[in-house]
Amino acid sequence: MKILVFGGGLGNQLLGYAFAEYVRDKYHQEKVYGVYNKKMLSEHYGLEIAHWFEVQLPPSRWWVSLVTYILYALKKIFGWKGLLDLDQYVVQNDNALVYFAQHTDKRYIPEGEWINFKVDENSLSNSNQKVLTDIKTKNSVFIHVRRGDYLSPKYKDRFEGCCTLDYYKAAVDYIESHVADPCYYIFSNDIEWTKQNLLVNNPTYINWNTGTDSPLDMYLMSQCKYGIMANSTFSWWAAILGIKKGIITYPERWVNPPFKSGDIFYDEWVKL
Repeated sequence: MKILVFGGGLGNQLLGYAFAEYVRDKYHQEKVYGVYNKKMLSEHYGLEIAHWFEVQLPPSRWWVSLVTYILYALKKIFGWKGLLDLDQYVVQNDNALVYFAQHTDKRYIPEGEWINFKVDENSLSNSNQKVLTDIKTKNSVFIHVRRGDYLSPKYKDRFEGCCTLDYYKAAVDYIESHVADPCYYIFSNDIEWTKQNLLVNNPTYINWNTGTDSPLDMYLMSQCKYGIMANSTFSWWAAILGIKKGIITYPERWVNPPFKSGDIFYDEWVKL
């Protein structure tokens, strides 16, 4: 038996589901269960992956949650963690019973068609349908700029100064030198900042998919032909999912030390 503890927002839930697929394939004779603690999933909009993607999440059972709670308590009280593997990057204990589901390492991402969006394009709003049509017919480049929560006291030390304006300028220059007539689709939780600071030709600003509709931005980005990522799993998934992208750029510094980043970058991507 393997138990996977899910947490975080949609990007991290996708990492957890990818790891679940990895575990089901590697330990195909084992039963795999999931723990979906509301507190660990409360930062954004709860467990939302099944609303946006065609997935078969590991089943949850009350006794599975109880076993997990007991093992966590033993670790906290006595320091015993023989059946736990809570590393967020690479599996450290193949014999563990309970794993932290989010593993930020591309070795746990299945290859091929392993997950699909659950988005009905015909039911999208007029604004989203128009943008999607443009994205599919033009040399579309998504630019993802994440500010907002990244500037909050909780995340400031980890992320501030990683995705600089110089990075975005260098990425745009790279696109301009490799793509004919690029059209930029800018996604951000601080659109006004992008309008004042990120000057590009042919920009379209997408700022209407908010709250629980935010994942529609990921879907629109996933349909672009090229991408300029932020240091965020949200745009990282947009780069991987949807159509195969011609060029993807990512910032040289993903997080500030002493924080770590996993091995999530593909050889064909461009580090700037």
